[in-house]
Amino acid sequence: MDGPGARNEFIVVSGEAAGSRIAIPHGNVTIGSDDASRIRLPVSGVSRRHALLTSANGRTILADQQSRNGSWVNGHRISSPTELTDGDLVEFGQVGLRFIDRTADGGGAPHGSGGTKRTGPAPQPSGGRLGTALLYAAGINVVGILGNSLAAFLTELTPTLTWFIAPFVGLLVALVIETLGHYRKGQGAPPRPPAGDEPGPDQPGSRRAPAPRRPLAATVLLTLLLLGGGGWLVAAGVSYAVGYFSGNEDGVERLESQVVAEAQGVTVTVLGVQSTAHFTRVEILVNNGTSNSISLPLFQNALLTGPDGTTFDASAFRSNWQPQIPAGGQRRGTLNFENQLPDGSTRVTLSFATVFLQGFDGPRSITVPNIPLEPLDAEVSALPA
Repeated sequence: MDGPGARNEFIVVSGEAAGSRIAIPHGNVTIGSDDASRIRLPVSGVSRRHALLTSANGRTILADQQSRNGSWVNGHRISSPTELTDGDLVEFGQVGLRFIDRTADGGGAPHGSGGTKRTGPAPQPSGGRLGTALLYAAGINVVGILGNSLAAFLTELTPTLTWFIAPFVGLLVALVIETLGHYRKGQGAPPRPPAGDEPGPDQPGSRRAPAPRRPLAATVLLTLLLLGGGGWLVAAGVSYAVGYFSGNEDGVERLESQVVAEAQGVTVTVLGVQSTAHFTRVEILVNNGTSNSISLPLFQNALLTGPDGTTFDASAFRSNWQPQIPAGGQRRGTLNFENQLPDGSTRVTLSFATVFLQGFDGPRSITVPNIPLEPLDAEVSALPA
């Protein structure tokens, strides 16, 4: 077992404890969710006795203990004892740990411990490694802050695309952080020992040949295509479907001025008329000045009529409307008609064919004529159907 000296450590990079450090004791160390584990990880997916870590003679070797979810190093599930090198990403269940090799700071095996001497360039001073680690941590925090600021700015600039902006910015932040980790690991990895010093294939600590790395540019492009483009298509499809089935599509306001109609104490004010890709939406305010409750249902009762006599029925399913209006009360809502008015329509009429009364005080029907509309320009008439 190693004597006193600098100890290697893990930095938690995912999970609730992200950013915390775990010192790796010398000798054999159990890793698991059990209270008896020297490195205890009470995280989902971590077995009671998950893995065994051996830190001795300047080397740190990880061996899985037949855990249910396995132990992973740099994205590969290990099936035999594997020696860790500086910067390796080790995963147990839902937690990710970055291995930091402190032996290069002068904390290797002491003289007389029998450890194998490592060859290669002289170790980098500890101050350099500390500075690199601090710059890396600061870079990650700066990227996160910039990502949040960018998402907030774009959401404020284009509020209708909030459903797309947040996941897209999150994807960019994740790519930048992973790129920083990739280059940091590449710069900090120690050189491989000469062939004569490497353990044999049957010895503890032997490592399989690393899988060929995909070019970084190709990886980023593929990720953007699969996650960015695919996510955008899915989000756009969901937004389209929700807008169509609910009737809550974005549209263009066409009402030139509000129109008010009154009949025997019931007043109807047209507050807005919008044309969307599939519908015509009319926002109204009804004041019941009678002494009785009234009901203004939509099904085959609320009608929108164009100047050419074209008449549309309101959709009760796609409208935001409560038909019951108490005596002396008012009701505001949106009526959704499942058609678009002709492009040249500049005047329309809204009517309720029947006003249902709970008494004798009030009108039998009500009509709001001559609602003035602005013409539908070419850009609006080309809204996708």
